[in-house]
Amino acid sequence: MNLARSSIRVFAARAASSLIAFLGITFFARELGSHQMGVFFLFQAMLGMIAIPADFGINSGVTKRLSEGESPGSVLSTAILLKCLLLLPFVAGIVVFRSLINDYLGADLALLLVVALVLQESAKLTIQVLEGELRVGETAGPVFARKLVYVGVGAVFVFRGADVRGIIFGLLAGLVVMLAWGARKSSTALGLPSIRYARSLFDYSKYAVVSSIGGYFYSWMDVAIIGLFLTQSDVGVYEIAWRVTTVVMLFSSSIATTIFPQVSQWDAGDATERIESLLSEAISPALFVAIPAFFGVVILSKEILGLVFGAEYTAGWLVLIILMGEKVIQSVHIILGRSLQGINRPDLAAKAGVISMVLNFALNVVLVFEYGLIGAAVATVLSFIVNSILHAYYLSMFVSIRIPYMRIGGCVAASFAMAIFLYIVESTVLISSLPILLLIIGLGMVVYAGFALIIPPSRGVFLDIFRRAVG
Repeated sequence: MNLARSSIRVFAARAASSLIAFLGITFFARELGSHQMGVFFLFQAMLGMIAIPADFGINSGVTKRLSEGESPGSVLSTAILLKCLLLLPFVAGIVVFRSLINDYLGADLALLLVVALVLQESAKLTIQVLEGELRVGETAGPVFARKLVYVGVGAVFVFRGADVRGIIFGLLAGLVVMLAWGARKSSTALGLPSIRYARSLFDYSKYAVVSSIGGYFYSWMDVAIIGLFLTQSDVGVYEIAWRVTTVVMLFSSSIATTIFPQVSQWDAGDATERIESLLSEAISPALFVAIPAFFGVVILSKEILGLVFGAEYTAGWLVLIILMGEKVIQSVHIILGRSLQGINRPDLAAKAGVISMVLNFALNVVLVFEYGLIGAAVATVLSFIVNSILHAYYLSMFVSIRIPYMRIGGCVAASFAMAIFLYIVESTVLISSLPILLLIIGLGMVVYAGFALIIPPSRGVFLDIFRRAVG
């Protein structure tokens, strides 16, 4: 597998699909308002949290076991059978408790939640199979198609006057396309299910599920608790700020997705030095986007939320700054976390996940109740810092983590220079329309790239990314 080429393909697909999703969320937020968007985000939060025990880490286990190359057909068949058995009680539970679920969501959406759960778990399995086949680059197509169909179908429904259900119909349509495309791309034929492979999958998944819980808690726990203590409108404001920050994770998450099966394969061959070299090479490119994004948001947070999504969303300007700072940490964490799982130590990733998950829940309950949306953002950041430190510590027990401080320092210096430029522009120019805002952001990117090329350490990062992209 060509790591550079796969990373670029995955990044390009995710960049395009995230741009489409971002434009879709912008349209939906403007058309429906913060209350309806809050209902949709609570729907997604419940879908994500229910999916954790319904999957029980089986999807991650499939990627791990398929990448090891032993009896892939039996592994896949066993995984499908296990997922069916796991899904049944949760589908039944949603149906039985649909009145309570509808009250929490603020709309009659429980039965759509059942459909979404089944489609999501089926579609995600096909992507995990492709990754386990070391064909990560080929996941780009179905991932892109899912977002394109989701936004396109949702936009049609909303444009024709539908409420939040229109977005959910788009979400379901996207999952159907992703499932069909991923299944068609996979080359693993079904074999006979086996108790042996069921135990093998559970041996890995029982730890991977804890990491998944940590990830979903990190993504959705603050939203779920905001939904309990505050209003659907508050959920909408907070999640819009969160969605803006996720754009900067595109490249680092693409790198992490690509290196997992490769680290797994090298670990099976005891190629520790190759893993250490790969980690060092991956960290600075992962930060190349996140660092300047944080500096830019510090200057332009109110303008971004107000002009892109609407005036009611400017209430989340400080939330946006806090969460964007956290994305700098997450850009490194995602590399370390996937590597720790790749060397077959999901137990340690699970331990870190449990500690940070408990901390996240406790801090959110206290801080959301006391400080509202700002408390939720601070709780998320503090718990994730602890999670990242623990992942780095556990991974360092097996491989040496060489942090490229000079290259990171170069990116910080270039970002600081860009921030000064943006501050001067923001102080002298009235940013009153979206085209002016986009122009200023574009100029900021050019200034950052210029300083990144001037400063030697960051120039190395820039040229490495360029060479890999064209290579």
